[in-house]
Amino acid sequence: MVTRYFVIATLLIFTVFAGCTTKTDTFSKPTVVVSILPLKYFVEKIADSTLQVKVLVPPGSSPEMYEPTPNQLVEFSKSDIYFSIGLLDFEKGLEPKLKDGYKTKYINLSNGANLIEGSCTHGDDHEGHNHNHGIDPHIWASTVEGKHIAKVMLDNLIELYPEHKEHYTANYSKFIAEINSLDAEIRSILTSSGVKAFLIYHPALGYFARDYEITQMSIEEEGKSPSAKGMLNVINKSKKFGIKAILSQSQFDTHNSQAIAMEIGGVVVKVDPLAENWAQSMVQIANAIAGK
Repeated sequence: MVTRYFVIATLLIFTVFAGCTTKTDTFSKPTVVVSILPLKYFVEKIADSTLQVKVLVPPGSSPEMYEPTPNQLVEFSKSDIYFSIGLLDFEKGLEPKLKDGYKTKYINLSNGANLIEGSCTHGDDHEGHNHNHGIDPHIWASTVEGKHIAKVMLDNLIELYPEHKEHYTANYSKFIAEINSLDAEIRSILTSSGVKAFLIYHPALGYFARDYEITQMSIEEEGKSPSAKGMLNVINKSKKFGIKAILSQSQFDTHNSQAIAMEIGGVVVKVDPLAENWAQSMVQIANAIAGK
């Protein structure tokens, strides 16, 4: 009888400690910080469940209007690495902090990317962008630059966690194959539609437009609502290109988009280039441009 109780007690103690170990393992995973949700998708494609990924800009928020909270900065200071687009305004304020006692490694994903200057065409035919003196920061909205982002992440994650080199490299190879398939799917959607141009409120798809050789027109003028003249020019150009779908992001007001849609007999279609499921978002954008 004593032996039986001893065995039961031992099993209970083992179960308690096993449960504690599992919980500790979960919370002891290395932490990686990324600026925006699509970058979380990239990290998890390569590292899957080996890392915790924290995102600075919350869902539904605009990176253009975002400022890190004190709690986020505390979390930030505990992370091993920060994957930054490197071109968003709020990121510029974070970089000096990383040089001031933070252990976090700062990675600028735009380094080595094929960047676009003045990517958007406005209604009045002038070019420009209000990010970093005309540099378009939206590098994640591209299958071409997506592969660049994935490679930079792979190299840095292997450097930090060499014990996962084989695992991460295998995942990366699978991810690149997925991106290639995604690119082919988007190309097929757009080619079959015959679309040559699209209209969007905030010009977040300059790299997407470059990849597929179509023209991006924006309603927004230098980060501001368009003038009456700008609205008229957008309407005229939309009619010229036969545009019927106006792409609009949830982070921005749709008043001007709706007004233009009424004038051209079109519809406003919601897209989200900042969605966490990057691949799904890219296909939805292609379908919206193609009018599907």
